[in-house]
Amino acid sequence: MIGMFDSGSGGLTILAGCRALLPHQKFLYLGDHARAPYGEKTPGQILDFTRTMVGELFARGCGLVVLACNTASAIALRELQENWLPAHHPERRLLGVLVPTVEALTGLPWDRDAPGLAENCPASVGVFATRRTVEAGTYGREIRRRAPTCAVIEQSCPGLVSAIEDGAIGRNAAQDELTALVGGFTKTLLARMKEETAGPPAVVLLGCTHYPMVEELFRAALPAATKIVSQPGVVARALWAYLERHPHMAGGGKDETSLHLLTTGDPAAVIDPACFAPGGLPAFERLD
Repeated sequence: MIGMFDSGSGGLTILAGCRALLPHQKFLYLGDHARAPYGEKTPGQILDFTRTMVGELFARGCGLVVLACNTASAIALRELQENWLPAHHPERRLLGVLVPTVEALTGLPWDRDAPGLAENCPASVGVFATRRTVEAGTYGREIRRRAPTCAVIEQSCPGLVSAIEDGAIGRNAAQDELTALVGGFTKTLLARMKEETAGPPAVVLLGCTHYPMVEELFRAALPAATKIVSQPGVVARALWAYLERHPHMAGGGKDETSLHLLTTGDPAAVIDPACFAPGGLPAFERLD
């Protein structure tokens, strides 16, 4: 199986993208709902929680785990890849959403020595993300390493994840709240971008796996010429390419498919997976 981990349910948008491209792949999804959202936790907590949850997926037979969470990818991925995996799970692999997203934003491979660094990258990039992802500064740092002249503005969106989940379960007035939040965060980013570049961003990233659920609100609030990069398709294509290069990490077959969703929280209180990825998703089960 391939494991997929998120602090909550947002990673289901990534899972849906991956299943669309890899319909016969076995997936095991784990959401740490009992401790969500990670965007407000300390970096030390995020690292500890992520390591524990990835360990659970390894223990259940996953040889490859995808961190379908921008906060975990920005805060914990490098430490786990460079130190924890070699020491404790050298035969396992751990991927995140950050690398394929930076490649999509810049039009360049992850290799920072690739020729023509500034030629393929947009002049300006806006990033909407959680507070911890923004504070980590990983997107801005990695984009500028490849295109030093690119202007990158990272905008945190406090409260947006909770509002998205409230909207998905039909809470009254949630749509008005979502529209107001997205409009406010977008207005702030555009003002900051204007001060730095005298124009709107060429590209914006929806840098939280919840945000694709309200992509149409971002689209309405952004200039028509601004391109939106949303992660489900980007990560799915990257995973497909990885499995092409490492077929031993794949699992499943034409007549053998499975999907299980686990949660550290109360399955009865967790948002219906169909809200994130309509069709074909089972209910969450409690992590034993």
